[in-house]
Amino acid sequence: MDTDKNKKSVQICVYQCPILSEKALANNRSRTYDPKCMNETFTHLRVHSHYTLLGATATVEQLVARAANQALPALALTDGAALYGAVAFNRACLAAGIQPVLGMTLRVTLPEAMNLPGPGWGELVLLAKDSVGYRSLCGLSSLMQGSGQREQILRQGLDWDELRPFTPHLIAIDSGKTGWLARLVAAGQPKLAARYASRLAGLFESDGYLGVTIQQPADVALAREASSVAARFGLQAAALQPIFCLEPDEAPRLRLLAAIDQNCHLTEVPAESLPGGGGADAELHWLPAETVAERFADLPEAVATVGKIVAKCEPALPDGRPIWPKLDLPAEQTVEDALAAAAQAGLREKYGPSPDSSIFARLEKEIASINRYGFAPLFLLVADITRFARETAVPVNTRGSVANSLVAYCLGITQVDPIANELLFERFLNPARANLPDIDLDFCSRRRDEVLNYVREKYGEDRVALVATISTMQPTSAVRETAKAHGLPEAEIKALTALLPRGWASRSAPPQRKTAGRCAGRGGRRGAA
Repeated sequence: MDTDKNKKSVQICVYQCPILSEKALANNRSRTYDPKCMNETFTHLRVHSHYTLLGATATVEQLVARAANQALPALALTDGAALYGAVAFNRACLAAGIQPVLGMTLRVTLPEAMNLPGPGWGELVLLAKDSVGYRSLCGLSSLMQGSGQREQILRQGLDWDELRPFTPHLIAIDSGKTGWLARLVAAGQPKLAARYASRLAGLFESDGYLGVTIQQPADVALAREASSVAARFGLQAAALQPIFCLEPDEAPRLRLLAAIDQNCHLTEVPAESLPGGGGADAELHWLPAETVAERFADLPEAVATVGKIVAKCEPALPDGRPIWPKLDLPAEQTVEDALAAAAQAGLREKYGPSPDSSIFARLEKEIASINRYGFAPLFLLVADITRFARETAVPVNTRGSVANSLVAYCLGITQVDPIANELLFERFLNPARANLPDIDLDFCSRRRDEVLNYVREKYGEDRVALVATISTMQPTSAVRETAKAHGLPEAEIKALTALLPRGWASRSAPPQRKTAGRCAGRGGRRGAA
């Protein structure tokens, strides 16, 4: 399979023979798959990290390390309904020389109401083709995580029609056994399966795919039948192995996490709260590429399709440079000129019309340092926000090293005179470093929404993001929650946690809180330790 000739034969198989003849099946069964070739072409497209909060076990670093160890060229991350781990995953992949594919798995309802055994949702795997696709994912995640019916949507699924505005530059893969198409086929509903396939193809066109999962011998027949329905509407089959943990013996932890999430005993966990729908035969661990190839010996085109999907995916995250909002300035005035004019006006207001030359020199030096790294928009933006707060009598204050800045003082951002208090500007912004300076503002909790509304109205609601805080359990909390899931009485739980060494959490546990942009979802459930 290393030669161009063989690669072309796979392509022909995909287009000309979506359902293989018995002769072709016999040939494929006897084919010897080269593991090295498979590792160079195969990619896991449905992968969950522990950022699928209380739903998966592996860290992004562990997932990327496993992919690198097996020489995979690319890897996807598709956590449930959120993008919390996207940045960390992207960095880890690039450091390991692996192509990152950013995505998300979400539950969706059927396009039309019907009765079907099992949960009332099916799963879609959505992958970003580029930065536009990533913005589509952000919009979808914010729609669900920021909704007042968040828990209901995450549990029951997003309405099909709500997907339409967020389809640009997204690849959609109906998620194998937990997707609608395979479930409808398995339920003996071929007409509804065809209608669903038609809707999926109509919504995503050439970027719509059928995910095929083969874990048991009986899955082959179901995969072939579902592939036949999908092919009628131009949906190609793609090999999909859901990954929620790295090793088979980690699977019981998935039930434990679900019990913690549902606040119930291990034996009372609803099946629909478990990965894979709680099927007894579900395999949810990492499979090597050669194992996937062996299982798809009867459907090799599904493995070939994976490579075509990855080829569509380009870098999706911004390159890290700040993206500033558009400020309301006169056409002929630059942000640098606006900062200098505002700071000099503030200087005269604070120190009189003829300030000491040393003070003026310091202001000019600070302005030069700020402009050197393009931070002028940040200062003008924060000055506008604090101005609004003070004009409307919303209590506001700053904290941290921003008080060391004379420019911030002259703009009205801070109320601390750095000259009188002999504060060094370099403590706030070191000219030798290009790090974005940190300006912390505190608003009255009762009136902070007024400030947020002002920012949304002035700069555009689609350009304003809150920050999510993800709480992670420390060892003591993890032991307590695990004991509760196993049904231990409170007295025993207290006695058990009392045995933990003092200071163990602070020495062995990761930082207690992690943050992610609202585009990755607002708020967060408790995460596993």
